[in-house]
Amino acid sequence: MHRAMAVLLSGVALVVGVAAERGPIAILSDADFTAENGVIGGAGTPGDPYLIVGWEIRVPSGGLYGIRIENTTVSFVVRGCRVSGAMDSRGAAVLLTDVIGGVIEDCSVTDSINGIRIKTSRDVTVRDNFLGVRGVGFQVLGLDTEHFRHSVEPTNTVNGQEIRYYYGLSGQVLEGIAAGHITLAGCRDVTLRGAKIDRGDGITIALSESVRIENADVSRATGNGIFIFSSPGTVVTNSPRIANSAQAGISVLLSDRVWVENVGLYANQVGLAVNASDEVTVRNNAFGANPIGVLVTGGSQDTLIQQGLFYQNRHGVEIETSSGAKVELCAFTESDVAVFIEGGATYPRVAYSSMVQVGYGISSLASYGVYERNLIARANIGIIFEEAYSQATPTGNVVRHNVLYRCTDGLYLGTETTGTQIYENLLWECSRAARDLGQNAWAPYGRGNWYSDYRGPDADGDGIGDLPVMFGGGGQDAAPLMERGFYPGLPGVVGTMREQAVTLEDRTGMQVTLPARVAALPHERFIGFQGMPIDMANDLAILFVFESPVPSQFHMRNVFLPLDIVFFAGDGAFLGKTTMQADSRDLYGAADPFTMALEVPAGRLADLGLTREVRLIQNP
Repeated sequence: MHRAMAVLLSGVALVVGVAAERGPIAILSDADFTAENGVIGGAGTPGDPYLIVGWEIRVPSGGLYGIRIENTTVSFVVRGCRVSGAMDSRGAAVLLTDVIGGVIEDCSVTDSINGIRIKTSRDVTVRDNFLGVRGVGFQVLGLDTEHFRHSVEPTNTVNGQEIRYYYGLSGQVLEGIAAGHITLAGCRDVTLRGAKIDRGDGITIALSESVRIENADVSRATGNGIFIFSSPGTVVTNSPRIANSAQAGISVLLSDRVWVENVGLYANQVGLAVNASDEVTVRNNAFGANPIGVLVTGGSQDTLIQQGLFYQNRHGVEIETSSGAKVELCAFTESDVAVFIEGGATYPRVAYSSMVQVGYGISSLASYGVYERNLIARANIGIIFEEAYSQATPTGNVVRHNVLYRCTDGLYLGTETTGTQIYENLLWECSRAARDLGQNAWAPYGRGNWYSDYRGPDADGDGIGDLPVMFGGGGQDAAPLMERGFYPGLPGVVGTMREQAVTLEDRTGMQVTLPARVAALPHERFIGFQGMPIDMANDLAILFVFESPVPSQFHMRNVFLPLDIVFFAGDGAFLGKTTMQADSRDLYGAADPFTMALEVPAGRLADLGLTREVRLIQNP
């Protein structure tokens, strides 16, 4: 064997500079390290490893791999090989599976989807490789920490950018890394701060604990922007842009107690995917132009989605097989479905959220869910339990204290829907209040819902109409409410804004104090007066507060009454005032950057006796 290898090596040495051509290499056991499989020398020991050197390999159409080595324990080196044409996304130019102690060095990958993939292997050394790919350049997959124990040097590049691979760190802070690939594996209490990736593999956190990612900027990742695998307690925070990822902006798999806060996720295939992970908290994030903003699946339990801003996502939140998922205090506009819940979900809760200009506000096939205190306006259907065609049997849900305003249909309950309790909702100026084709409980506690067009008698004056409201499909509300004064406070996001007394003073010295809601968080500033029924908005004032002076402009889409807006500097000084027209496409702003802006129904300040120029003398 040694003599044959030596002869072959001397022959290849004459052409290694120009790379000898051959077909794909497939080594599936230690016995396959042969000359026929591209081995030009070595004995498979650490001191004399098998050598696969200097080959130019073109993967044929339909082929998955250029170099494939699996189920080996001997030492080997793959050096100076050029692989191209691995164009099947299921494959890779180089694949190592269940190997121990191999080396890949000085190789190049071009004209391929994926570069180097290492699966369930140990102690592989990777250095000085160039990976020019359209997909994922470098990927390590495994089931335990040892499968990520490799030496991967920053001399490797993905599309000209460094691969930064860290294993076994503890208590360190990594700052300002700009790379094409970043992996932290087997790490504990590590902070990754200010990482930047553009057109690279993204960031992977694998089999680690209590890792923090701060101020990350990830764009155009060829896989997931950030992939969190089996890494409980990971925190992703204060990262304004994770955008245009081919897969998820952030993917959480088998990782409990992950926290995602103050992150912007835009134009990813999925903004945030939570899969088989419990107690994940998603708070104060922005999701825009993703087909799905947040996806919860894989039996995840107790996912909490709060204070989210969702704009132009096809589905804002999609909840699949899961238990106890909560969507609270979120603002949705311009989605096909704001919150979509499949039949595999149980005990979901959607509450205190605003959904405006959507196809469906809430679409659910879940059981034992609670849907309450939401504002849904300008929807084709406000809340729908769709026809399941025997694929699901939604039961035991509660729909209460929602405001459904100017929807085509307020409620729809399909044939398989049973036992839904529907009471004390406001169905307000909807073209059709409801359709009920199932077996559900309207007014289960003797009080039904309020309908803006109900004109039935109330002979005994108990506040409950004497004539039922009949729905298509056979359902009926036997106890319609005559007045809406029972409704507690304001619905949706506005109802959760902090209340603040605001004092204004005009140039004559006249002072007026009025109650206002304070919109200080992005989702609050985003929704403002949108979708609010006119009768509720007539007494409403909202003070918009920004962290620093901004040159922003305000729109009036989905705002149903004209508003006056007054702009203030950080010290409360007057910067301008204008009247904004209801449901206008115009934009309104101030000549100078402002820190605060007060919106009130048009003419209200004048009615209180204030002149045009006012200053804010009691700041929030």
